Amino acid sequence: MRTKVLFVAEAVTLSHVVRPWILASSLPADDFEVLFASSAHYAVCPIPETWQALDLVSISPQTFMQRLASGQPVYTETNLREYVNADLAMLAAHRPQVVVGDFRLSMAVAARLLGIPFMAIVNAHWSPFVTQRTMSAPDLPIAKWVGFSVLDRVFRLVWPLASKVHCRSINRIRSERGMAPYRSLAEYYCDADWVMYADPPSLASVSDLPSNHRFIGPVVWSPSMDLPAWWGELSRVAEPIAYINLGSTGSVELLPEIVKTCKAEGYVCLVASAGRMSIERLPEGVYAAEFLPGTEAAALADVTICNGGATATQQALAVACPVVGICSNLDQVLTMEAVKRRELGVGFRASEFSEAKLRHELAQVRDSPGMSARLAALQAECKKWNAAGEFRSMLLRAINEREQIVRR
Repeated sequence: MRTKVLFVAEAVTLSHVVRPWILASSLPADDFEVLFASSAHYAVCPIPETWQALDLVSISPQTFMQRLASGQPVYTETNLREYVNADLAMLAAHRPQVVVGDFRLSMAVAARLLGIPFMAIVNAHWSPFVTQRTMSAPDLPIAKWVGFSVLDRVFRLVWPLASKVHCRSINRIRSERGMAPYRSLAEYYCDADWVMYADPPSLASVSDLPSNHRFIGPVVWSPSMDLPAWWGELSRVAEPIAYINLGSTGSVELLPEIVKTCKAEGYVCLVASAGRMSIERLPEGVYAAEFLPGTEAAALADVTICNGGATATQQALAVACPVVGICSNLDQVLTMEAVKRRELGVGFRASEFSEAKLRHELAQVRDSPGMSARLAALQAECKKWNAAGEFRSMLLRAINEREQIVRR
């Protein structure tokens, strides 16, 4: 009898769909029955005929980004109540043996109420066991008036309280269900029976992890697609190449200025627009498509310019390409703090962007002593990890422990 595994992808960003899709794709159909629940916001990951696709109640990516931009909690209490009820109904209807979620923050409540093991995919900078976390402010509107040097200092002072405020709505729901409150956003994001850190360990500063928290290594995705007609021309390009990919949450309005600055610095530009901006009438030396095979593009490039998120950043670092992260939300800022600590790239907030700023950061990456050696070391570390294999090992352990409990 096959093991039924439900993957729940909260489609507010592309990465939260891609990572569970990659892990689900690693399970042999003879042994596992895969159910994949998500909204229709990102349809770039095809659902195989052997899977059962389920619709998932979810806020829109636009709502998600608007709330992030204003510093609000991304889910209202009304959203979370709807989520918990929808999750409970889905679990009761399909009765999976294990649930795997990516940013489905309501599932920790629903799965526990029904006694179903829950595995969460997170990035290690959210771990409660982090020993070194530099809390710099995300790209908040108030920075325009006070500047980031002041905002960062204030942000670090108020973060413990702000973190609890972001937990307030879910804590009311948990209290009604007889569950203990979260004390921080880190506890909230990492509440699961099994926590899988989708990072190379050297990019995180954690210690004393419990046995149910484990690194699985980077979960890198590159879409399977036909290459653009111009792809073959890139092998004949003599100039350095900048791969520009702002993803589903980057400040896409900056794209024309980023391209302009890169061209002025002598780069050929390889642009993935994610369907968020027209790519008609491109100037010479700019190659663009809605989506590109990112791993291959980063491997060709001398620098990757992205939104600073973990997915795009790790994709570049895995092929030894340095990163310039232009960040908007806190998750991106935290990702780039780790990258900067290892001196594998540079990052700044989107509202700090200027032509002079980008020129300076490109020079920092290009001229940094020892950059090639540091990138090679991180690339070698990434190659040692097999995220799919680590996931399957944790999944089997979760299944075995669940069966032992049932037998008692």
